Amino acid sequence: MIAGLIGASLIFAIFFDSNIRQVQILYDDDMNMIGAAPFNPSLMFPMGTDALGYDTSMKVLQGAKFTLISVIAIGLLRVCTAFLFAIPLAMYTPDRLRKSLEQLLSSFYFVPLTIVAVFILTPVLWEQLRMPGWEEYFLYSYKARVGIEILVLTLLVVPLLGSLIANLIVSALKEDFIEGAKVLGASKWRVFSKHIMPHVLPNLVIVFCQQCVQVLVIFIHLGYFKLFFGGTDVDYNPYVADPPLSTTNEWSGLIGDYYNLLHANPAIALGPIIMFGICIYAFQLMAEGFQRHLDTRNVMGMKKRKIHQNGYADSPRINFEFLYKRGDYIDKKL
Repeated sequence: MIAGLIGASLIFAIFFDSNIRQVQILYDDDMNMIGAAPFNPSLMFPMGTDALGYDTSMKVLQGAKFTLISVIAIGLLRVCTAFLFAIPLAMYTPDRLRKSLEQLLSSFYFVPLTIVAVFILTPVLWEQLRMPGWEEYFLYSYKARVGIEILVLTLLVVPLLGSLIANLIVSALKEDFIEGAKVLGASKWRVFSKHIMPHVLPNLVIVFCQQCVQVLVIFIHLGYFKLFFGGTDVDYNPYVADPPLSTTNEWSGLIGDYYNLLHANPAIALGPIIMFGICIYAFQLMAEGFQRHLDTRNVMGMKKRKIHQNGYADSPRINFEFLYKRGDYIDKKL
């Protein structure tokens, strides 16, 4: 159900492309000014407005496609790349070497990925200034910036995630049915495709949901450092410079844009924060629901088989008593 809601909202966000409503000053019927931007959440502005009077809810809808599509894409790339890395690590690497690599890769748990991403992505996403002439420019095109950010956020966790998936494959290789398949002469490819994949694939769905949550959290951190998805528009005006702006209105960019305006209106960043919370909670629910299904599928299968057997055993039998009575009647006649 949650996955369906996210899918429906994502489809709506992809096709949503409308001009963002801007209201800087509100007047009453007598043309008296009753308020100025930023406005608090109301029926007219469900999530309030920013300092320039732009409707925050419209911005959130406009940036949803960039946020959700990028999160799902990075999550899929992380799981697929780590899975390809884990196959030779689990099936073709000696146990001693694999354990040594696992100990080495476990040190990456203590490396803050956000700080590493900030150092790598700052020259990519931050708009530069060329002197003389005060020309503002990016080092890379928009598509290149998006591709580099997705690639960096994917590769940062491949060693850790590959080690985790390799452990799942190794634990599956120790099952009794794997030994039975090997005794019967199954090749490594058949063991992997017919036994390992059905055993590991459901766990990869849970890992995918967890990675989507992690990507959302990293996006929030990057937004705090003013590194927005697709690039950060920087104003180098020496007199009155505007704060860094997001070029796509994605949610982490909105949080970074509104962070400096919290003193003027505490509710100004409430909209994107709520949407981040809803998405994180939705992915967590999907992971927990799928994990619960994996934990109970064998028990439910046994119950169904038991019910089926009891139903078959307790089914009404054909009563042949009338045949015995008919036989007794014939005997008396004779």
